[in-house]
Amino acid sequence: MLLSVLKVVPKQGATLIPRLMSTKTSSIEQPLRIAYFGSDRFSLLSLGKLLDYQKLNPNRILSIDVITRSKKKSGRKLKNLTDVPIGHYAEDHSMVIHRADTASDILGLSESQQYDLAIAVSYGILIPAKFLKSLRYGGLNVHPSLLPKYSGSSPIQYALMNDDLFSGVTVQTLHPTKFDRGDIVSQSDEIPISNDDNYTSMEEKLGNIGADLLVKTIENELFLPPIDSPRNNYPHSLASKMSSSSSEINWSLTTSRQIKRLLDALGSVHTYVSKYSKSGSFEESLKVILYDIEEVSSCNDLSMKLPGDSEVVDGKLFIKTIDGYISTPKLKLQYCNEESIPEFIPRIPKRLRSTEKNLKFHAFETI
Repeated sequence: MLLSVLKVVPKQGATLIPRLMSTKTSSIEQPLRIAYFGSDRFSLLSLGKLLDYQKLNPNRILSIDVITRSKKKSGRKLKNLTDVPIGHYAEDHSMVIHRADTASDILGLSESQQYDLAIAVSYGILIPAKFLKSLRYGGLNVHPSLLPKYSGSSPIQYALMNDDLFSGVTVQTLHPTKFDRGDIVSQSDEIPISNDDNYTSMEEKLGNIGADLLVKTIENELFLPPIDSPRNNYPHSLASKMSSSSSEINWSLTTSRQIKRLLDALGSVHTYVSKYSKSGSFEESLKVILYDIEEVSSCNDLSMKLPGDSEVVDGKLFIKTIDGYISTPKLKLQYCNEESIPEFIPRIPKRLRSTEKNLKFHAFETI
């Protein structure tokens, strides 16, 4: 059972469930048949807690079917099939799985299956209005932000990139035509974001709290109308989908702290160095990926003056920012494997045809 490996810290603020077995008399006539839409680790945490609750309360939940994306071909010559985390979990627990990649696929389920409630967590596809209308109780969503702040697909990333002091989780109804515009059913307290938090730790932290909120919502039947939405003063903002350019460092505008938080949010950041032709003219920009960064406020041994300038000290690469420095012990140059700085530096003349002792990092350039 997944419950045994989930760590929930009460002081983080959410109202937790002290026990999973229900003693409350239900106003629902029959146990719920749930269609659970999910994909990633965040959605898996809610599914695990919901499955534990069902096992102890079969009078509340009759069945949970998992609806997720199709397996994708991967690897050399696309010979392997890769599944999403929730697909692996559902198979390991012998759950009923349906694969749905489009709205049409979802509508097809309503023709062959009967459900009372839909729960969508990090699914990425808008559940069609026609499907929601086929359900006795509509749908619910677990969203990792304090809505209406950070509606959209990337709330955890935006909270980290903006260096927010706290985040939270919201359980809302599923709107028939728009993402994150449903009625707020339940909301956690403000959950502190620590200096050491990154996407992985926040996903786990908020995922556990969201799972408890979801069970609380089912336990107390908070999804039944009329819904008494809690009031808050959070302004509406959009956390739109991350693009490939989101991780690029703008050295002339970005502080050391902002670069570190960008890394925390996305797992890696990138910049560019120039490669030259044999005649010494600019040939192309090569991407450089950084995975491990530390903020350095000051260092007497460094003489860099302009953002993007770099020096090597004690096996680490130091790069100037607009307010200080960052350092990294390794990097990955385009077309090359990840390397430590002592491995990378001697290979610069051959790879970049550069005679400069220290690299200059910059935004993307073309001829």
